[in-house]
Amino acid sequence: MFIPGFPHFIFSNSDLHPALFYLLEWHYQHLVLDENGPFIIRQHCASLLALIGYDRVQHVANGFSPQNWDRLFACFSKWFNTAAKYGVNEFSQKLLLGACLDLAGKVRTIAGSYYRNFFDGYFGAFLKSSKFDDLMKQLSHSPLLGTSPGMEDRSAKIVPLPNLGGVLTRDNPPTAPTLILTKSYPVFMLHAMLGLLRSHAEYDQTPLRNFVNNNCHFNYLIKLAAMVSGQNRKTVPAAVDKSTNWFLKSELNYLLDVLTVLVKDDRYHRRRVSDEGSGHGEGEVDMENRGGQLISNEATQTNDVGNDGRLLLAVTFKVLLHLSEEFYTAIVKLFDEIVFVRDFYPSQWLQEGNATVTAEELQRWKFNYKVKLKSFLKREENSSDRRNNYTVTEWRTPLLAPTWPYSLLYLLLEKAEQGSAKLAHYSEEQIIRTSLQFSELLEQNSIVLASVTHRLMYLMTAFLGPDAKFLDKDISALITRRIDALRNEMLLCGERFDFDVRLEERKSFHGLYQLVLDIFQSSSYGHAPFSALVMAPLAQHYDIQWRNLVWSEHVAVLRFITCSEQQLFGTMDDYLQPEESDVTLLKFYSQALNSNLLRTGSIPARIAAHHVQAYRTKAHERKHSNDTDK
Repeated sequence: MFIPGFPHFIFSNSDLHPALFYLLEWHYQHLVLDENGPFIIRQHCASLLALIGYDRVQHVANGFSPQNWDRLFACFSKWFNTAAKYGVNEFSQKLLLGACLDLAGKVRTIAGSYYRNFFDGYFGAFLKSSKFDDLMKQLSHSPLLGTSPGMEDRSAKIVPLPNLGGVLTRDNPPTAPTLILTKSYPVFMLHAMLGLLRSHAEYDQTPLRNFVNNNCHFNYLIKLAAMVSGQNRKTVPAAVDKSTNWFLKSELNYLLDVLTVLVKDDRYHRRRVSDEGSGHGEGEVDMENRGGQLISNEATQTNDVGNDGRLLLAVTFKVLLHLSEEFYTAIVKLFDEIVFVRDFYPSQWLQEGNATVTAEELQRWKFNYKVKLKSFLKREENSSDRRNNYTVTEWRTPLLAPTWPYSLLYLLLEKAEQGSAKLAHYSEEQIIRTSLQFSELLEQNSIVLASVTHRLMYLMTAFLGPDAKFLDKDISALITRRIDALRNEMLLCGERFDFDVRLEERKSFHGLYQLVLDIFQSSSYGHAPFSALVMAPLAQHYDIQWRNLVWSEHVAVLRFITCSEQQLFGTMDDYLQPEESDVTLLKFYSQALNSNLLRTGSIPARIAAHHVQAYRTKAHERKHSNDTDK
């Protein structure tokens, strides 16, 4: 800052080199890399290296003497030699070694033999050592893989605490505040390693490929992928909060760079072309079990992550769930390079009904989702790479909903609530086709982002459009296929709906169901799959409120129920057993039967007749028993 009346001096890093290298010499002589040494000294040295490398590369080495170069890389070599022998377990060790690699990568083109000797002799030795595998194993402590059960962000309880989402607490049993990052968190160092290896790949790609295909790193990606891959159909991604905190942005940036490396790996493209339609090649890891789900093989010794498009796809979707508005350009890049690229969907799975999904269709879907994505932006400057002044909300709020592939359908719900007949940006057919076909493709490739209840609710919204496109032959076939798939999955897994959830954290099932009942009564035209959705909450194992709602306030809709037993969610017995005991509901059943509101032989008529008759039989038996006792 210029102050009138005072001399104005401008310093560059080169002016500070003597002082900086004097301090570096002290660290060379006295710094103890071992975790038992003072961590504050290691942190100071990491800051010193960052200061040395602060300027642009052409200025960093301006004025470096041969002695400076020698001492700089002597430090790097000494500390990595120690790391290869004794390991890297403590956080400040990783910060220091990461700072070494950041600076080495910055000056590699002008450091000549100093850099080559360090890379080949010391850094390369560390990469081949068992200590590197030990470092990779520490990825299992990543908060992206989950935190201890019951832990939650402390700022949710004490709002004024500016912890940026990095401090967790638990009420039961109570625990002391805990940092979300453990002392063994390795990402800061691994990201620096990845950056240097990417630069070095101009000369030799082998170290980079060995890094990303490391067995422990491979299993880290597998565990991330499993969180969205539907291995446990009852577990789907929850609304994200902790994983978008300020401290974990480094891991998201790391994963984005890993995905970039894997996508650009030429071997992936060559292998895809040569192996297309031929199954697993020699030495390729079988990424599926018999259920078509991604699995982790801890015993696998050699892996080639780039050769499995479905793994990259699943990791990408896991990462997308955590990216805030700050990462808008990264989301667009993932859309362009992975999510809507046909190569990442195995050809044997690219079947939508009887038609193959084309690259052109994927591009149309991508355009529709990009339009929706852009509408989420609150700060226009986030749409470019030149960003600053982010709010805490932008840091910590994911830009995409956990169920985002279905989210276009929510537009139909909004328009139905507003009573508007006009949709902006999309047609009703575009919304239904894009959402249901894309989500179907994902589920066929084991990407499951929505619970069965959320999928039921989204399918209901497909019937709420102003133009009743669900009556068109092709659209009806698509919706029917998606309803059938959900029904079959629930029968296979024995799942039930949870009607306490909200759609996109906004719309309750009660509010949606009321709207669906109104639309069904006025515009269903006897659509059988639509009938099956209306009947779903009326099974006996669900809360009686849904049966009371329909049989009292919306009994007229039951006349339009045309689905068969086979189209019901669950079996017919689920609607008949246990026999109804609520007298008020039984009265509604009896009134509906006596007023000819129900079609003879229809599912509702059979349900009402069964429960009324069962109640009368029990009443008769009780009366007979009482008479006998007398």
